[in-house]
Amino acid sequence: MHSGTNQTSFLVRTPENELIQAKAFQCLLPGEKNYRVYTCNAFSSLTNVDKPDFVVIGVKSYSLDKALNDIEQAFGKDIPVLSVLNGVNHIEQISGRFSNAMFATIGFNAYRTSQIAAVAVGGALALSGTNPDSKILDEIFKILKRKISVSLVKKPSDAAHSKLVFNLGNALLTIVAFHNNRNRDIPELQHIMANIMWEGVRVLRKSGIKEARIPDMPPWVLLWLSKVLPSQLVVPIFKKKMQGSTINSMAQDLENGVNQTELEDLNGYFLKLAQKAKVEVPYNTALYQIFKEWVESKNQPLTPAELLSRISSFSNR
Repeated sequence: MHSGTNQTSFLVRTPENELIQAKAFQCLLPGEKNYRVYTCNAFSSLTNVDKPDFVVIGVKSYSLDKALNDIEQAFGKDIPVLSVLNGVNHIEQISGRFSNAMFATIGFNAYRTSQIAAVAVGGALALSGTNPDSKILDEIFKILKRKISVSLVKKPSDAAHSKLVFNLGNALLTIVAFHNNRNRDIPELQHIMANIMWEGVRVLRKSGIKEARIPDMPPWVLLWLSKVLPSQLVVPIFKKKMQGSTINSMAQDLENGVNQTELEDLNGYFLKLAQKAKVEVPYNTALYQIFKEWVESKNQPLTPAELLSRISSFSNR
């Protein structure tokens, strides 16, 4: 977005944040030596801040309510807002408070290395909004498509649920610390991931949710194939695909000492959806409970083989 506006400001958590003084955000983008510095402003409060054209909401779900209160108090209910959150619940929460709510369903990852620097992995996104005739949504689409692959989706809920299928794997990759152990028990990891995601697809279909095609995300038919095809065919593809992934947001939280995670908003929400749809999801049920116990006990990461064994034991209770 910065390339299309050149006027970006951040709301940061504390007055001591380095971004306030630096007035520049550094980002390593995909590609050799693709290092960029973006000039920006940063504030620890929205008091006396000029009203912007639109606000991007990029907080974690457990911080969303406070962020929405700050935005509404400073700029009112008519300010266009663009959410980049994972999960589903935020759609109703944001749409109920702002008249022009837009949603970017992100198909790539990024992580901060400091308060003023980040690394981004290439990918794509899908845009949707509560107002299909929104002119600002069209302008954002035009800006983004100059740089990345982007599609327009009619229903924010379809896009969010389709992304949720992939976000179910965040807990899996976190509990095995995949970002630090990329070559450990790959067949077992692929087996768990394939079952988790296919359970996700089955629940969405039973719930009447339509697949939203998000650029660079595998379609549902490929998730089915990854479950039913012989492992000697799918494991090498899975291993190659996973080499491009980085540390996910759930693992980032735990590594930064944050005890709260998005488990309830992602995996917990999905289990409630499965229960409502009356679809059994043994892999997701076991992963959810094992992950909760693991976080509470603050134990070392499991190997995928250990996790698969625990999932099998859990399912046989």
